[in-house]
Amino acid sequence: MTFYDSGDDILRLDDSKQAPAEAFLFILSFLTKSYVFDATAFMQERGMQMQALQVKGAMIRASYINELIEEAMRLSGDAGLLFKFAESVTPNNLGVLGYLMLHSSSIEEAIIKLCRYYLLIGKTLKPIFVAEKEGYKLTLLIHKNGEVAHLEKYSAEIHLSALLNLINKIIPHPIFPKQTTFRHTKPLHVNAYKKVFGETILFDEVENALFFDKAQLAMKTSYDNPYLLSVFEKEAEQSLGMSVHGSLKEHVLGYILIATGELDVSLESVAQKIGMHPRTLQKKLKEEGVSFVMLVGEVRQKLAAHYLQKGLDAPTIASYLGYAEPSPFLRAFKKWYGMSPKAWLAQS
Repeated sequence: MTFYDSGDDILRLDDSKQAPAEAFLFILSFLTKSYVFDATAFMQERGMQMQALQVKGAMIRASYINELIEEAMRLSGDAGLLFKFAESVTPNNLGVLGYLMLHSSSIEEAIIKLCRYYLLIGKTLKPIFVAEKEGYKLTLLIHKNGEVAHLEKYSAEIHLSALLNLINKIIPHPIFPKQTTFRHTKPLHVNAYKKVFGETILFDEVENALFFDKAQLAMKTSYDNPYLLSVFEKEAEQSLGMSVHGSLKEHVLGYILIATGELDVSLESVAQKIGMHPRTLQKKLKEEGVSFVMLVGEVRQKLAAHYLQKGLDAPTIASYLGYAEPSPFLRAFKKWYGMSPKAWLAQS
């Protein structure tokens, strides 16, 4: 999740071959300040040089980030080190997105804003917020090698605790989730988890997720301000070239944007979010002179340009927009802009 100002995801602690050196330096900076951690020997053993790591776009072996965390835990004896790292996250770190959360009227609205406008700050992680029978579930997925995957152990710990920390910083009294689940095996030091997530924590589960009941998410925020919320939402919409206010068409465009982030851009999914039967939604859109398929194309067109400007390649963008393979996306892009993504980016 993007919790610092570089505009990219803070950590990708998975088993891929490489990770941003910037992520390594970000964690190292925290360890140095908070634990007086000396990484000289650690870096020398791996042939790492600070000057090389500071070059923009530099990459390192992903395993080095995991090893750095494990070494810091061993030397400090602090099993809750990662959770303290996540505590440094504030709404201000997220820019416009953070202000949207800050000025929302309730926790539920703040989370909805987070999921709806996450594209403003990150292109790898996808926060997903869904309603269940007795409450709500907030989870995160990561795009890896053109596929959607779950977060690995350390990344899941940091990001879930950071999400919870963000929520607790915008309400009068901190809350614990009704339940928290992790995919990894139960660790030795569970007490460190309980201090952050409460008593109900399950391991070896199918997903990493925070579960809340409806009463919790109805809690009012401390900084509820409808006017500022409107101002920042307009800024967010302008940044993405979208609108979620006004006509049914504009509402549907906003919900399609949400559905794209949740990897389910179907008529049924969007109709359910709006609270209409799919056929009713189609009929009302027709009265406004548009169709659902046309609106999906409009959202994809705008997001394609947004992602290209963020530096993503065509296969990744195709995956993000819900295409099964790159070729249909490339045909659609040429239809939208009259040229290939590469040519469009060069011209822009």
